[in-house]
Amino acid sequence: MKFSKLKVKRFFFKTKLYKLNSLFNRFHIIPYHMVVDKPNGFYPEISIHDFEKQVAHLSKNYNVISLDEIVERVARRESLRGCVAITFDDGFRDNYENAYPILKKYNIPATIFLITGDIENETAPWFIKLRYIFMKTEKVFLQTQVNNEIISVPMRTREEKFVASERLMRCLKQCSIEDRVRVLDKLYTELEVHDFYELNNLMLTWDQIKEMSENGISFGSHTVNHPVLTRVSLNKAGEEIWESKKVIEEKTGRMVRSFAYPFGKKGGYSEEISKILKDCGFTCAVTAEKGKNTRHSELFTLNRVAPREIYMIK
Repeated sequence: MKFSKLKVKRFFFKTKLYKLNSLFNRFHIIPYHMVVDKPNGFYPEISIHDFEKQVAHLSKNYNVISLDEIVERVARRESLRGCVAITFDDGFRDNYENAYPILKKYNIPATIFLITGDIENETAPWFIKLRYIFMKTEKVFLQTQVNNEIISVPMRTREEKFVASERLMRCLKQCSIEDRVRVLDKLYTELEVHDFYELNNLMLTWDQIKEMSENGISFGSHTVNHPVLTRVSLNKAGEEIWESKKVIEEKTGRMVRSFAYPFGKKGGYSEEISKILKDCGFTCAVTAEKGKNTRHSELFTLNRVAPREIYMIK
């Protein structure tokens, strides 16, 4: 008799067998991005309702601790059974407006990784701008050139626009920061989208960051400009890492110990990058790779598990 994965998950959830996770000495890190009223399907978002539902579930069934405490427990060889850490990437303002009140309600800590170049300067991360222009354009077809590659994509439907934005995202990840800026400017013209006023207040302010840092929220580095670190020189990677860490510490008055690799997939980080992080005083780094962690895991390549999987982490 065949069982679908969904049926198996429902069985484990209804019988609460997922709690067997607490029998094993392993922990999970959950990544979020935006927490919004109505997700639009283009950005990495979760609704406020679903976020609170997940936080309530974690609070009831797991030991939710900070990422810093996980590192300390690993160092002291203490148990990590049933432990979970919550993280947010990039530094969106809705983390303060929508997520922070829920975290306070359940007395849950979290870590927010900041792209410092986009904080409080009426701009948005480049990958959000990319999604935005494809979401807003009235063009139904795009032919452009990136890295000597001719790209031709239909954009007649919302689904096709999303697929097109994914195609360009993959190309732009391979560009230098300078080339990426140039290509994006060209795309703004080709897609006839130049007004980004809707994105002006998308990111956190330093006052909001300061308030949260004094009330159970930790802040980590996510670089200055969110490049794929292995696609820039080691010197440039070091600048991106160090400058981000320094400004967060200056603004919050607190040490920055954790780091999130931009995009975070294999090939986007390396032993050389990890060495730079260690030299800068970081104690851990998280990836975008899925999976569990144990106290024997390498602290500079920690895995994370998608929020939708929290009912079945094991």
